[in-house]
Parts: sequence; structure tokens; C-alpha cells
Amino acid sequence: MRRGSFVVSMTLILVLGVHSPALSSTLATCMSTDSDCLAFARLMETEQYQKITELADPMKPYSAEAKAYIGRAYLMLAGQEGTTPEQEELYCRKALAFDAVSAYMGLYFINADRSPEEALEYLREYIKTQPNDPVPYVILGEAELAQKNYEPASQYLAKARSVASGRSANIDWLLFQASYLAGDFTTASAMLDSSFSQGKTAGDLNALVSSDPRFFEIGKKSEFRKFFPTMNEAATCRLCSRP
Repeated sequence: MRRGSFVVSMTLILVLGVHSPALSSTLATCMSTDSDCLAFARLMETEQYQKITELADPMKPYSAEAKAYIGRAYLMLAGQEGTTPEQEELYCRKALAFDAVSAYMGLYFINADRSPEEALEYLREYIKTQPNDPVPYVILGEAELAQKNYEPASQYLAKARSVASGRSANIDWLLFQASYLAGDFTTASAMLDSSFSQGKTAGDLNALVSSDPRFFEIGKKSEFRKFFPTMNEAATCRLCSRP
């Protein structure tokens, strides 16, 4: 099975444990006088996405509601089985022409392997539209974290947390790390506490501390001492014995 951009996007969303509006099926309601919108809505109900795009005229001043159906149709075509990466990219760009800004996510995944920095630029364009979608913020946060840009990483991850429709242990775990490395120990402690309450364990913390020198001193900081009694005796001893 081809790992299309929207398949990968759904996988990432499931890993993060969040809901992404980029894949929402909700579309605007047509005005009773908006014949184009009503026609597109009927075609959408029967999954005639190709027909919608064939009828769409890029030069016509459609209503926002009608544009939403056209953009959605292009996104659905992009995600269909058998679509080539080239076709997928074309569909995403056409979706953008009809204000379907979540297509930036598709362009990111299409280009992530072959041109990582170009791919991130699509996400930067996406977040300019202020989407209520945590996924682009998480990806950008992880990218900054990998580059040791801890302050912007924590800002992106905090934004992801604020727009997510529910809590995510993985987002909080990443925000804990970014905040700690940025020197914001208060936020880091709160995020570690939150991630523990959602399923992260002392074993996860011990594995991080044992493998990453940047966290070797965490047990000596007052904001984190409360977490160490929950860890097993061997782990606690290893942490206490570090110079």
C-alpha cells in the first residue's frame, strides 16, 4: 500500500493522541441560493470528487462554502489509493487554490524525505493561517528540538498543546523536554507531571536520563525531586551517583 501523505498524517495523529481538523469531514452549510455549493454538496455526498473538480472553475468567484467543497474534493483525490506522489502534489496545490490550507500538510509529507527544509516551509506557511491543528506545531517543535533550538521548540509545542482538542501524553512529554532544555523548569515540571498522569512512567524518565547527558542533572534540581521517589531503586541509585 502506498504511504500517501494523508495516510502518514493519520498515523502521526494516532501516535500523538490528538484530533486534527485537517482530516475533519465537516463542511460549511450552503446557502439556499448558492447553486454551485448545493451542487458540490450533492456530489460530495456520493463521493464524486473527480466530478466536483471537473466542474470547478478557478476563475469563478465561488462562495467560501463552495470553495470548501472543491478544496475538500482535491484533498480526497490526493488521498486515494493508487495516486502517485506527483498527482498527490498537484491535487494539494489545486486544493490550496481553493483555500484548503490543510493541503500544506500533504505537501509537507510529500517532500519530507527528499527535501526536509522545503517541507518544513510548508508547515510554516500552514501555521500562518492559525489552524486549530496540533500536528504542524508538533512537527516544527520536534525539528527545532533536533536542531537544539530549545526556546522555539517549546513555543511550538506549547501552541500544539493549546490547540489540541484533548490532552496528549506525547505532546506533554516533548514539551517537558523542550522546556527543561530551554531552562524553564517550572513548565518542564508541570509537563512531566501531566505526562505521568496520562501514562508516561518512571521507566520512561529513567531511560531518558540514562541515555541523554543533557538530563543527567535533573535529579538535583528542586523542581524535579518529587519525581525520583517514584522510580525504582536501581534507577534512583544511578541518578544519585552521578557527579
